[in-house]
Amino acid sequence: MKQISVKTWIYFGVIFSFLLVLVFRNYFSLDEPNVLWAWRKGEALQWYKQYGIAEGRPVFCFLQIITIELVNALANLKYLRIVTIVLSFLFCRMIFLYLQKKGVSQTLAFIISILVFSLPGFAVFISWAECSMLVPSVMLSFYAGTLAVKVFANQLGEDKISKSKENLLVFSAIALQIVSLFNYQSLALAFVIPAFFLLILKPEMPSKKRFVFFVSIIVVFGISLGIYYELFKSLLNSSGVVMTPRGNVGFANLPWKLKWFSGVLYEATKLHFLLFKNLIVGNIFTLIIVVILIRDLIKMKFLDLFFLLSFCVLLFLPHLLIVDSWGASRNFLLISLILVFYMVTRIFEIIPTASNYAAAGIGLVFIAIMGFNIWEGWVKPMQKDYVVMNEFAGKLPAITTYTLIVEVTPPKFDMHEKQSVLKYYFDEFNAPLYSRIWPIEPGLKCLYGDIHPGISVDKISKLIKVYQDTVKLPAYELNLTKIPLNLNYQ
Repeated sequence: MKQISVKTWIYFGVIFSFLLVLVFRNYFSLDEPNVLWAWRKGEALQWYKQYGIAEGRPVFCFLQIITIELVNALANLKYLRIVTIVLSFLFCRMIFLYLQKKGVSQTLAFIISILVFSLPGFAVFISWAECSMLVPSVMLSFYAGTLAVKVFANQLGEDKISKSKENLLVFSAIALQIVSLFNYQSLALAFVIPAFFLLILKPEMPSKKRFVFFVSIIVVFGISLGIYYELFKSLLNSSGVVMTPRGNVGFANLPWKLKWFSGVLYEATKLHFLLFKNLIVGNIFTLIIVVILIRDLIKMKFLDLFFLLSFCVLLFLPHLLIVDSWGASRNFLLISLILVFYMVTRIFEIIPTASNYAAAGIGLVFIAIMGFNIWEGWVKPMQKDYVVMNEFAGKLPAITTYTLIVEVTPPKFDMHEKQSVLKYYFDEFNAPLYSRIWPIEPGLKCLYGDIHPGISVDKISKLIKVYQDTVKLPAYELNLTKIPLNLNYQ
């Protein structure tokens, strides 16, 4: 393998340092305090069953509990964000090396990889500490897909391998894919992406052979999904846990889901490299992609368009079939990924390939945009949330035998959005942490425990109670010490 040059190390060192400066700060997000507090109370097994086994993600939930227990304090979650930056780099390097093996020029492969790294889904992963456990799903699944591609790539003009090796690769691909699915289902769909890359890179091959290759990959992909689902149900039965709605397949609302998918596809075409509220800026990449699609229609590249739409459906399949699902950016990151590939390869069919220096410049521009999104959409608002909560926890008296009632006034869901230049992006960017009630109590108790290490977890759990200010307090708590916590701050 070709050695990585000193210039390349410097380039990525600059990017790593830039992102590290942004996210190496004190803040937390959503389930992170819940997981830590469940561990401290000795309820990690209950959390594991409810959010690991019941949702079909036992590997993810195990890693989630272990890593958050290892950091031991909410302020230390910043160390997990370093891990995510490295893992995200490694995944994009997998894409880079794979594209090079398939004949894509180094410069073009680099531009595709760096744009993928800059997508908002990776900005979320890097900003949100517990997402460090999600990236291995994408990596394992993508690698499993490359193994499956080796088995069937002779249909597209590549060397045929022996039957025994074919069987070994198919078995390995399915096994790795199942592990990836048990980690995080929606990101384990990366299995089909290597096949999509190869299909688009081999337009000269006969349509029949391209279609046979497509069907072969889908069959292996479908088998892995079927085996996973059966193993998931067996795990539920053996552990006595009831499946959550996120695991139940249902077709009753499929027409609505298809309409919803159209909206998600539109969101994915925006790519959201810039999340500005301006309508024109927000749709720049949608316009570019639409022009490319029209050009392909005129050039009668119907099979390529069929593959693009089919793979978009495959990369969103669980959300179309599962009863309870939602549209966070991480759930259509993979669609944006193949759109980046499709867009860049088409653009460089028209214009001369950029030089290495131009490619490096393009990369830095989009990493700067990614950093802006991270800072404005995550770090700045959540750091402010953390400061408010930490200062409040520090002012609470050291409890002995009396109960503290904290009456919380939660913020409006668009509080941070109104103060930001960014457009609100599904359930992630700019959403105030405490507009959801569930992180407030465990977050406050974890911070309080860090400030008062001499007070036991049992005492904190028993003597600090958090209520929303609109909730009617039980009669026996009306005369207890009440402290207001207004989270509608500027």
